[in-house]
Parts: sequence; structure tokens; C-alpha cells
Amino acid sequence: MTRIAHTFVARRSALLAFAALTLTGAVASGQEAPATPPTLKLCTGVGGNSYHKAGVTLSKALKGKVSVEVIETKGSWDNLEGIDSRPRRCDAIIAQDDAYTLYQFERPDSTLTMERITTLYPESIHILCNREAGIEDVRQLRPDRHRILIPAFGTGTYITWKLFTRLNPFYNRIPYAEASTDEALLKVVDGVKAQCVVMVSGARPKALQTADAQFGEQLRLIRLRDKQLHRKVGRERRAVYADLEIDEDIYDNLLDDDLETTSVDAVFFISPEWKARHPSGASEITLALLKLLPEIRKNLQ
Repeated sequence: MTRIAHTFVARRSALLAFAALTLTGAVASGQEAPATPPTLKLCTGVGGNSYHKAGVTLSKALKGKVSVEVIETKGSWDNLEGIDSRPRRCDAIIAQDDAYTLYQFERPDSTLTMERITTLYPESIHILCNREAGIEDVRQLRPDRHRILIPAFGTGTYITWKLFTRLNPFYNRIPYAEASTDEALLKVVDGVKAQCVVMVSGARPKALQTADAQFGEQLRLIRLRDKQLHRKVGRERRAVYADLEIDEDIYDNLLDDDLETTSVDAVFFISPEWKARHPSGASEITLALLKLLPEIRKNLQ
């Protein structure tokens, strides 16, 4: 071998040794290039609603740790179908607690697996009625005199009303029709074809703020307390509804006093398979939720 060849081999060996030492040192000092963060497909709700906002808040908090893809959906039922599909369209979802219970009733053969992580916040069940109907309590609803409106199939409110009809046959006797929130509000203000509308949401939804500001003299929120709604249901045999009181200061015109009503939890669920594949990512999610819960709940006040 010529001297030039010997020199080339020596230099090449030296460069390889230097690269190996550099890599070893970087690994030892913890300075290796960070791994690509795992992607979490989080199904929420309609853009701008409370579920979607909570998802966006979580996504921002996890930037660089977990890449959260916030997916807009029709709501709780759509989310449950997404996490139940194979392959899963959602790795995690936000859904009403009663939606999961109704899903178990409606899909008894489903092999849905998802892990409940935490309650994000309680949602109030609002029943808003025309004052001329003379209703102050849900028990005053009469099948021959009153008709209620609920949002379309798949929404959280639709789910709540359908589970109500399973828990207490009384609600099954009240005529109802589907309508968008805006259309329902207009019809209830008119009071001819419908007297009440049901809305499930966090505190101060835009529709109720509008109703309070513009139609408070014509509309009122009515009392909803029913022991039968506290029956234990679902595979876990537990109650999904709880008593809740709305302070009269929240709505200047729709309330004449503090209002007794019922609530259902908005819950964060995750795929156990995703959690098992990405244990570090799952830990980051739980840590972020611990820190974010006060902010998420405060934004609904």
C-alpha cells in the first residue's frame, strides 16, 4: 500500500473514531436529538363550542410533547362512533357521560374500549320555556298541551333526552321535534308550535345569553329535578346525572330565583391501545389536564 493510501485510511479511521466518540458523548450527556412527538387524534365537537375550545387549549399546552390533532365533529355520539371504529378515527374524545351510557344501550354488541381519564366540567341541562305556557317545573309538562324541541340526532342534548325517556316513561309521552338551536329559540319565543327547548351545555351558552338579553320577558328557565334520573345505569351500574343549582345572577331575566336543575359530566376518554403505545405521551396528557382543569372550568363561568 502506498504512503498516500496509508494516510487516507488513517484519516478515515480517525474521523470515524471521532464521530463515534461524539455520538457516545451526546448520548451520555442526554443531548441526543429529540424523538418525534406522538400524534393524538382528539375528537371534540363543532368548531368554537366548549368541547372544541377545550381540545385547542390542550393542544397548545402539549406542543412539542404530543401532537394533538383537534378534530371537529357533530358531538358526543359522533365521537363515540369515531373511537369505536376500526381503525379508530379518534384516539381520544370528549363526550357527555350519558352518551357513553346510551351507546351501551343502543350498541350492546359493541366491543368499544376506552379509558375514562377525568371529568372536564359539569354541563347543565337547561329547559327554556315560553312564559305564557305557565310552566315552572318539568313535571308540569302535559302531552296534550306542550311540545318541546331538541337539537338533531347525534348532539349531546338529543342523547340526554333519549336517555331521559329510558329512565322515566314520563318524558316519552311529551311530544318532541328536532330543530337547530336558533330555529328552536324562535319557535319557543313564538310559542304556537312549541313551548320549550332543551339545551345541554356549560354555563352561559350563547343561545341562552341571547335569550336572556332579548327575550327575557317572554321566556324562563324551568326547574328539573327527578329522582328517577339518578337511577344506576350502564355496564358500570352508576348514576350519570347529578343535581345542580344555577345562580340567579347568571341570567338577569330568564331566572326569578336560583334554579334547581340537573347536570351531566363532560368527560375526557382515551384509547387504551394509544396509551399503551405511547406511555410517555399519555403521562404528558394527564399532567397537562391536571394543570388545565381550573382554566377550562373558569372559561365556562
